[in-house]
Amino acid sequence: MKTTSQSYLRGLALLAGAALFFASSPLLRAHDGEDHEDADKPTTVAAAFEQVHHLHTTLAEQVKGKNLKPVHETAEELAETFNLLPGLSKDLPADKLKRVEGAVKNLAKALDALHDAADAGNQAGAEKQLGVVESLLKVVSAQYAAQAEHKH
Repeated sequence: MKTTSQSYLRGLALLAGAALFFASSPLLRAHDGEDHEDADKPTTVAAAFEQVHHLHTTLAEQVKGKNLKPVHETAEELAETFNLLPGLSKDLPADKLKRVEGAVKNLAKALDALHDAADAGNQAGAEKQLGVVESLLKVVSAQYAAQAEHKH
């Protein structure tokens, strides 16, 4: 009888351990209907622009400092943040929202080209694409300028 209860307890411990392992598995958490990484994502236009400013500053420092290795990751984070803007911009007039959507698509392409140039060690290409990113950032920012003035 003692052997049976020990086997039973070991089996229970094994099941509990397996359940704990699978419950904490990143693959399963990614599909549980909740996006746990959303906690870090901005939920307002102001928060998105704050993150954009921080990432843009980091990206510019990396490119101008000839530190191209981390550019790929920073550019992807910046693209993800820009992609949030149209969804957060429900108060923006339709024409300005269209411009934001178009600029965000162009920014994704420019950031992709930037990190491709950085991955290839092409400093001149990275600097050129950084200029394109900065021009598009101005286009996006301009769409929110009038709205910010009306709120003050």
